[in-house]
Amino acid sequence: MTNRPFKTGESRQQPSLLPPRIEDYVGPDNPVRAIESFVCALDLTKLGFRHADRGAEEAGQPPYDPADLLKLYLYGYINQIRSSRRLEREACRNLDLIWLLKNLRPGYRTIANFRKENWQALKAANRKFVLLARELGLVGGAIVAIDGSFFHGDASKASIFTRKRLSEQIAKLDKEIEAYRKSLADNDAAEGKGKGKGKDRSDGRGDGGDAGARMAELMARHSRAKFDLDRLEKNGETQLSLTDPDARLLVKSGQGVAGYNVQAAVDDKHMLIVASEVVNDSSDVGQLHNMAKAAKDALGADTLEALADEGYYSSTELKACEDAGPGSERPA
Repeated sequence: MTNRPFKTGESRQQPSLLPPRIEDYVGPDNPVRAIESFVCALDLTKLGFRHADRGAEEAGQPPYDPADLLKLYLYGYINQIRSSRRLEREACRNLDLIWLLKNLRPGYRTIANFRKENWQALKAANRKFVLLARELGLVGGAIVAIDGSFFHGDASKASIFTRKRLSEQIAKLDKEIEAYRKSLADNDAAEGKGKGKGKDRSDGRGDGGDAGARMAELMARHSRAKFDLDRLEKNGETQLSLTDPDARLLVKSGQGVAGYNVQAAVDDKHMLIVASEVVNDSSDVGQLHNMAKAAKDALGADTLEALADEGYYSSTELKACEDAGPGSERPA
């Protein structure tokens, strides 16, 4: 036997009588097989997925089957892959996904649009999974813990404007516009008296055309800020995000995040999330009843004990939970 310093792999040039099957790369206990079985058991049309009821006779380029895109979404959820661009790459090189999608390779825009267009259907599929977990004895269905976490959105703190910040911006622009007008007026007066020879009319800011462009830019910024402030006041909102419309500047315990407050209800048996909701309010006050009801509906329980920290304390919320009563909020 030849001595070798290291273990060696097979030659990439080694011919094979029969190529390996994709099926051979995925073991019988691989989680992707559970995803395959779960999705195949769902009625996607009833759940409301777009294109689920499409027939072969319809004209035009056929879309991806929503079942395949749902499998990809669930794989990303389980493996903490949220980026649509990364899911696109994984579908081309990840053997688990190559098996799961049968070598389909959807683009990132298709993946992102699927999530955006089927948000309510995805929530319905999540509820089906919770009910399945209960049938398998994986959830207790009696006690849940509720809490919220801040998640970063597709926005920076600088891209989110509050009413105060917009008001300050408008006041600053007013001063800049007035100062610029005064500078131009002083230059014109100096030239009229013959004292401005050899000087730039726009006080070092360029020629007359540049001065007009600068003034137009300031006026446009002022108009945009005023429009945004009026929109906030009209809609009764306190913040405006320019890049991610749903993101908000959230502050808790002195720490700020440009994103969302994700509420989750976790069953006590195996610590599975049975209900979740995304809100853009920094405080957890006002979320207890909604989350307890969502968990109760998802579990199909008559009664449910919900645990939460003092950040959820609200007499109104506690009364709403008590008034719900056994069975009164059970889904039809």
